[in-house]
Amino acid sequence: MWRPNMSLAGFCLVCIGAGLGVPAMESRAIEVSPTNVQVEQAVEQGLRAAKDRVLPNRLYAWFGSDMELRPKGFLMTKMNGLTVMASHYGLRGETPSETEIQRVLAEETMLVSVTIFGETPKFADNSYIVLKQGEKLVKPLKVRFDGVAQRTKAWPKAPRYQAKVIGSFQYDAFDPNAKTTIMVFPSKGQEVSFDVEFSNIP
Repeated sequence: MWRPNMSLAGFCLVCIGAGLGVPAMESRAIEVSPTNVQVEQAVEQGLRAAKDRVLPNRLYAWFGSDMELRPKGFLMTKMNGLTVMASHYGLRGETPSETEIQRVLAEETMLVSVTIFGETPKFADNSYIVLKQGEKLVKPLKVRFDGVAQRTKAWPKAPRYQAKVIGSFQYDAFDPNAKTTIMVFPSKGQEVSFDVEFSNIP
């Protein structure tokens, strides 16, 4: 089993040090019911990032390795979703409507997207993903995966293929403050896991 040792905070620091332009975020647990002030801050952060020409994908809550051909992933929470959405609007010189903001706030699941690597085009078919918090295993409401993986830049050398595994987890099924291990199980074996401090994620 390959286990990345880099925390979410560590990966964000690597992004900043590499000049990737990730705006600073306040450290707080995952917000299930953000206040009006927090919502405004998240939207303003996204608009500010757009003004600074930061690409929206730099605003995701990343975890895992900072190396291109190593497993990594991101979380999409309500607060993070607001920031990313606002940045998309900001790049077009617009601001999100109240309807769009409420749509994000109404989401009942947190999205966890993980990129993994393998040696055959079908290595990620029927993959699964869970959250482990202490002795509790949190199963996703829904799982999506790349049935046919894409070639990496290293192809035909290893790792030859990369694929995404995406899980949607209900907010009321996990502890938004807990240290969590994100575990991905490709159908062909070689489990991948990441230790993430949910208390550091917006």
